[in-house]
Amino acid sequence: MQPSLNGGQAGLIEQVIAPGLCVGCGACVGLCPYQEYKDGRIVVIDRCHAENSRCYLICPQCAGGTEKPGGVQEEISVPDGIGPCLEIHMARGTDDEITAGGQYGGMVSSLLVRSLESGVVDNVVLTTKGGSEAPAGTLARSREEILACAGSRYNSAGTLAAMNRAYGNGVTRMAVVGLPCQMIALERLAKMQPDGAERSRAVELKLGLFCTWALDYRSLRHFLKSEGIDAPARKYDIPPPPAARFDVDTLQGMRHFPLDEIRPAIQKGCRICRDMTAEYADISIGAAEGYPGWNTVLVRTETGRRLFADSCAANLVEVRPLPEANLEHLAEAARNKRRRGEEALSEIRGGRS
Repeated sequence: MQPSLNGGQAGLIEQVIAPGLCVGCGACVGLCPYQEYKDGRIVVIDRCHAENSRCYLICPQCAGGTEKPGGVQEEISVPDGIGPCLEIHMARGTDDEITAGGQYGGMVSSLLVRSLESGVVDNVVLTTKGGSEAPAGTLARSREEILACAGSRYNSAGTLAAMNRAYGNGVTRMAVVGLPCQMIALERLAKMQPDGAERSRAVELKLGLFCTWALDYRSLRHFLKSEGIDAPARKYDIPPPPAARFDVDTLQGMRHFPLDEIRPAIQKGCRICRDMTAEYADISIGAAEGYPGWNTVLVRTETGRRLFADSCAANLVEVRPLPEANLEHLAEAARNKRRRGEEALSEIRGGRS
């Protein structure tokens, strides 16, 4: 089916929500009163008849997509697939209190704490761990609030709704942590009319997370309940290949599931995503395969470079060169995701992106 290019909420529903391609990033929530985030999904609560509206313009899944990252003067040669970079490192945090609840090397928490305590930002948009309902966006203003959100969720969380609501309440000087789809939404935000540029200036720092796909939270919860896990998990993990395993840290102990058992819970919309390494972020962070306790860090912008250098100077970060084999493997994985996404997009939308 060829997509309508009319935009507006009707276009959002036709091209994204109705065919099940929404990934629950939350970017359209809080811009207007017609969409809400509820327990892991975006819900249309009323119809808007505007032909062009911000919900359509900001959505990372809408027809038109976004341009390749631009404006970054590459200073190093990188393999095709991972996007522009100024620096590439393997790194980990050095403060045990900060890294204790983090994923792998705790670099996201370490950089956020430094950005907040050094005055780079005053507010951090993060994702809660969830409780009786799905994880959701929240605004952190202290080290303790940042650390309370540490760790990966592997599911949609509507995080950007918290950013939109914070901006509506006059909050600026924000850092945002998000998946590649959420970094794309922030890129589209900057170009959104009529007030996207102004809203974009409220975001001082973007930290992107590597992502192959995310799970639909309600489907994940159903799966876990069928396996006897009925309480919120303390932590999730998908160890790097070849583990092919989904780990769930529960109050009763660690449970391990073959990755294939949770694949049915993957969001349909993730099929058309072509970005694995969050190319629109200031810094992109993921696991360093084969090096437990370390992260791969891609520094993409001058904003990211300043924060990373400052964090190193403050002895909050330990750095090593990323082995060439790791970089090549990461680039191959990113190219594979881009290829799969383009094929899926072609299949779903008849080749029109």
